[in-house]
Amino acid sequence: MAKRTIGILGLGIFGSSIVDTLKNYDCDIIAIDNRETHINAVSQHLTQGVIGDITDFDLLQAAGIDVCDAVVVATGSSIEASVLAIMHCKSLGVEEVVAKATSEMVAKVLLKVGADQVITPEKEMGTAIAKQVLFTNATGIVPIDKNLSLVEFLPPEKWIGKKLIDVPLRQKYQINLIGYRPFNAAKINTSISPEYVFKTEERIVAVTDNQTFDRFDGLSKLS
Repeated sequence: MAKRTIGILGLGIFGSSIVDTLKNYDCDIIAIDNRETHINAVSQHLTQGVIGDITDFDLLQAAGIDVCDAVVVATGSSIEASVLAIMHCKSLGVEEVVAKATSEMVAKVLLKVGADQVITPEKEMGTAIAKQVLFTNATGIVPIDKNLSLVEFLPPEKWIGKKLIDVPLRQKYQINLIGYRPFNAAKINTSISPEYVFKTEERIVAVTDNQTFDRFDGLSKLS
């Protein structure tokens, strides 16, 4: 896979957290923010950091936003700034523009002006936290979209000692296993075969639709 170039417009808490995640992957990051301190705080992770106005078309083009595979409009302080940034990115030929919205109403506006995807971080994080405190078997929940979630959970007791091939994850539960963590702080191991054996201390990482997640009470009723 060719190295991707990702643009981040706005380096507040949300934008900076995206940079902090992307730094662990093989991609180029172009970031623009009007505050020098914000650029400096993440400069070691950037291919290019530009101080300036994200609503300035010429600045975006000069910064290289036109060569980005995807751009995240991470500012939420001004709907006007978000709208202009989205429109400029699309005019520059950016294939995928993801925008932050502060409300459902703003989300509808941003989609109308060209955003390919809009997220409301506070709402989605609130949903994830609510599910995590309700469903104790799940140790981590990350919403992917309105239909899917990435879930990390402890395997049910009845699975312990069984091989993956003998547990009907897809057929019975509509769960797609993508890896596991040998312990809490470990990296996800995605080299998983049908002969993998479920262990008590290992955390399973999977993608599941939200209806399945809710139907099985956050995976606590899996058997």
